[in-house]
Amino acid sequence: MSFGAFETSTIVFNAAQENSDLWPYHVPVAGRTVARHDDGMVCQNFHEHVLILGLSGNGCVELGRERFELLPGDLAWIDTALSYAHGADAKSDWTYLWMSFAGHRVDALHAHLGFQQAPIVHGCADQKPRFDAVKEALSVNSACSPGLVSAKISDLLADLASLRSAQGHMGPSGVVMRVSHSLRSQLDRAWSVEDLAEIAGISQSQLFRRFKEETGNSPMAWLRRERMVLACYLLRTTEHPVSHVALKCGYADPFHFSRDFKRHQGCAPRHFRAEIRGEA
Repeated sequence: MSFGAFETSTIVFNAAQENSDLWPYHVPVAGRTVARHDDGMVCQNFHEHVLILGLSGNGCVELGRERFELLPGDLAWIDTALSYAHGADAKSDWTYLWMSFAGHRVDALHAHLGFQQAPIVHGCADQKPRFDAVKEALSVNSACSPGLVSAKISDLLADLASLRSAQGHMGPSGVVMRVSHSLRSQLDRAWSVEDLAEIAGISQSQLFRRFKEETGNSPMAWLRRERMVLACYLLRTTEHPVSHVALKCGYADPFHFSRDFKRHQGCAPRHFRAEIRGEA
């Protein structure tokens, strides 16, 4: 997420140095933000999931071409690897709590509960104590903190699953979930349509049709977008040379990688890295 646009953010980074990887869920950062319409929309891609709980005012979440209103007491679950944006509406300031998190099969759960199509859950005001508890635990470098944070996330996700079931939201089919999970788990693999059809257990034409209906992209276009999201993350957070980033994203040819990256981001990988770091 981009925090610089919001001057009224309180951000807490995880202070725990040990034991975080022993627990199912991990929260690297959380906070409280007051966003104004003039701040614009947050839309940067990261390989992480974010939970947002509206406290006061009205916000909005955009997924692709669809726009969803987020009212006080509403909770949004966003996979920032996808195309998204969120911000305040034009009428009032929007105050919300948020936290990024990662953990056991969160991509699959996000898809299974239908958050890719409908990112908002109503009636979640009672989740505020869990957000507050996570924020407090992050600020303490204690051996108990990672376990406490993981437990709070687990309880929150269980409640979300219950609410989604009650509201009748359906996620993507098992076929799309199975294929997308396989792709995300090995973005550096040289995938073919034949490979994906074998994983799905259906013909190539059936796979194409189902993927297009449920994600708006063909399987290979979806894979290319995921690789570009990972590339942005690696260029921003590591010192790896572009050729190494290309390999991690499934490109044996750095030239081919640079060409696809420029089509996706509008600039070459080296320029993207320099611009992100203020060196351009």
